[in-house]
Amino acid sequence: MPLYDQVELLCQAITSQATAEVDQVLARAREEADRRLIEAEASRQEALARTKAEVEAQAKLSARNLIDRAELEGKRRVSQTKETWLTEVFGQAQARLQAFRETAGYRDWLRTTLLGALQQLEGEDFRVMAHPDEVTWLTPDLLDEVSAARGCHLTWAGDPDLPPGGFVVIRADGRVRFDQTFAGIIERQRETLRAETARQLWGD
Repeated sequence: MPLYDQVELLCQAITSQATAEVDQVLARAREEADRRLIEAEASRQEALARTKAEVEAQAKLSARNLIDRAELEGKRRVSQTKETWLTEVFGQAQARLQAFRETAGYRDWLRTTLLGALQQLEGEDFRVMAHPDEVTWLTPDLLDEVSAARGCHLTWAGDPDLPPGGFVVIRADGRVRFDQTFAGIIERQRETLRAETARQLWGD
């Protein structure tokens, strides 16, 4: 075979070998590229899922916090509304007690309550104090009547600092004080009255 033909065959063989190797390299490159694309897509999906989960968790937490705050605010407003209503109820009760002073039964209530208070106290000499307006009902005749029934001595003194309605009994030595003003009676029973009023209004 002439030398030219041998060279030509060798060149063809080298070219074929090179082409085959190039094809293999390209195939491996494509496989690697595909693999990396698959891994990249998997990583992207994983990151997306993780981010979504984190966002959802944060959203749930934020929503829970919002709900908790809303519930607390709702309870606060309900409590505030109830307190306002109870204050109004007590105000109405005070107004009704003041109106009771203008009825015929008020003088009898004063006599009965004063005698009951004195019977709970030791001593023979007491001072009855009340708002000056109470002199209309806490008359000398009423005091004499109660004194005779209790067997003690009573003196009267007006005190403008005391609230209208009812009276305060003070033993002569000043060591015992019995507040039977409307305000004092309500204050002593405030928590019981509040609980009972709340139960009747709201079933609390």
